[in-house]
Amino acid sequence: MHPTFDPDALRPGDVLLMKGIGAVSDLIAWFGDSTYSHAAIVVDDGMLVEAASPRSRRVSVAARLGQGAYYDFVDAFRPTRHDGTPTRPADRTAAVVSAQTLLEVPYALDGLLQMAVFAALRDRIPTHAGVRWIIRVLIDHLVEDDPSQMVCSELVYRALDGATTAPEHLLRPKVIVSAMLDAPFPTVDWIELWQEFEQARRRSVPLAGRVAPVVPAASTASPDALESPTVSDPDLLECYARLRDTRAARAPGLLSAPVDPNPNPKLVMPVDLETSPSLRRLGRLPLTEVPSTPAGDARTLE
Repeated sequence: MHPTFDPDALRPGDVLLMKGIGAVSDLIAWFGDSTYSHAAIVVDDGMLVEAASPRSRRVSVAARLGQGAYYDFVDAFRPTRHDGTPTRPADRTAAVVSAQTLLEVPYALDGLLQMAVFAALRDRIPTHAGVRWIIRVLIDHLVEDDPSQMVCSELVYRALDGATTAPEHLLRPKVIVSAMLDAPFPTVDWIELWQEFEQARRRSVPLAGRVAPVVPAASTASPDALESPTVSDPDLLECYARLRDTRAARAPGLLSAPVDPNPNPKLVMPVDLETSPSLRRLGRLPLTEVPSTPAGDARTLE
């Protein structure tokens, strides 16, 4: 049984995690090792902000809860400060302001496919948390942090992380290496899956409307330099030093601190929000089905 939560008790800054109905949603939940496929953040006046194709948008919470034909369930979570204390009105206002700045951002349809590959590698390797933590940190460094396009959980993470607080990043969700669900691969209607992606691709923002990512210039280094590269990324050096010190001190110690201190927002998944110690589960919101809701406005790809 899941305790129900009164939608009228939602506050700005609350996070909604939901499971969509459809082949794409089933796959997102599976490769993310989660029970959820979509995320949104509550703002003001009974509205939520979510990443959607073709651009991120505001949607009425009441309207979303009337879309039982498109969602299996919608659960509410409440962010806390890093010390575990409740958020304050100023914090919630800052989260709303931050979320509003992410409206009209193009949906990262191609990024969703890339994220699926990396998330399956990162989250579904059957090994202990220490190795999975190392793999996660390394993969985070392989993906460009491009905020010009977003998927759902990325938008929620950026909205909370970008809230203007003192000290900074007070609402940034802590991300941990969670236990594996070991959920079976879903039964997928592959024709339906293809149709969902094709519909989303037709709604996507044209390339001319996107901010082009920075492409590194071709390397002019000599073959000897390529064989012995010099690592200059400060974050990577810091990560390496931390891993080296931990290994020298006590290898099993890595298992006792499975927190990713600086996750790449591009690879934040619904499971990262679901299992974050910074988000407290409030309960399941009541869903109803409203047949008159236009299908084109009712669902997201996720």
